[in-house]
Amino acid sequence: MSLPPTVPPIPSLPPEVKKASERFFLASKALSHDRSLWAPRMFASLNLFLWHLDGFKQDGDPIPLFIKEFNKASDFLEALLHNKVCQSQFTSKENNVITDKEFEEFVYGLFSDVWVDMSDDIYFDETYNFTVERLEKSGVNPDKLFKDKIVMDGGCGSGKFSASIAKLGAKKVIGLDLGKKGLEFAKKQALKVPYGDKIEYMHGSLLEIPLEDNSVDMVWSNGVIHHTLDYEGCIKEFSRVIKPGGSLFLYVNGRFGLFELLQDTIRRSNSDIPKHLFQHYIKTLGVNSGRLYWLMDCLYAPYEYKSSDEVIRLLEKYSFLNIKQLTRGVASDQIEQVTTKLPYANVKYGESQLKYLATLG
Repeated sequence: MSLPPTVPPIPSLPPEVKKASERFFLASKALSHDRSLWAPRMFASLNLFLWHLDGFKQDGDPIPLFIKEFNKASDFLEALLHNKVCQSQFTSKENNVITDKEFEEFVYGLFSDVWVDMSDDIYFDETYNFTVERLEKSGVNPDKLFKDKIVMDGGCGSGKFSASIAKLGAKKVIGLDLGKKGLEFAKKQALKVPYGDKIEYMHGSLLEIPLEDNSVDMVWSNGVIHHTLDYEGCIKEFSRVIKPGGSLFLYVNGRFGLFELLQDTIRRSNSDIPKHLFQHYIKTLGVNSGRLYWLMDCLYAPYEYKSSDEVIRLLEKYSFLNIKQLTRGVASDQIEQVTTKLPYANVKYGESQLKYLATLG
């Protein structure tokens, strides 16, 4: 169900990497006929993905380790093909043909189900602190960025960034999203804080934003449009609703490395396993709400990857000027590791997180 990446991994990745990841994909798909094998497949996928947390901390070349871990996971799955106990008892038939409406429902439904589990300390405090640190380290004063502005949080989800923007001095924040469950949660959260009365939540699509032309001072779009059906259409709509001289904050994922190949392979492999089942499986392991959101985003949400050059060309096409790339973040951010040139960070993460501030001409 995942969108295919529009750009390949960085050229430095050898063909053996793709071969190892494809072997895992084929081994997982060979088991998709039997629902009784969903459990070991979920285990294999999660175990493989979490490996990178320690594997990528090592300073040596990650490629041999990456290949080794994929092959170990493939060995495990291929061994299950010989298990005849449950086969034919719990048959499953995958249907990958989905309509545009079903695609949108899958995406916002995925995130809505995750956001409602988010604790207040992560929702309010961590999001605010991380937003401030990321902007300040990239040379942007967050108070000046938002002060007295009307800001649309495009694809606001749970509203956690809407809350942070309001706290940072925005005059009004309009949180827009397709997920009704996430919006209901966001409205309840806004009642908990004194600045919540500055936030208005609206149901709608980024491809048909229910706002007038030139009606907001800024659009904030944090990790959203690469999940949509029309990447360019979202940028076009942003340019329509922003006032001339207004600004856009855009975060998307760029040309990818080992990490994104890991994500993409597991997403494709798990396309027949219900997302609710995988989410329940992760929750039973006792992970916190922040990590639950991150895991479901990484392992189930569809992505469209574009290179930095492609994104800049799209921004320029729709009259955005003074495009500044923000290249810093908190210590755990991929872009921070790439920018500070940690060993093999570019191999691990490619262009990683692309974040831009731009002005509408």
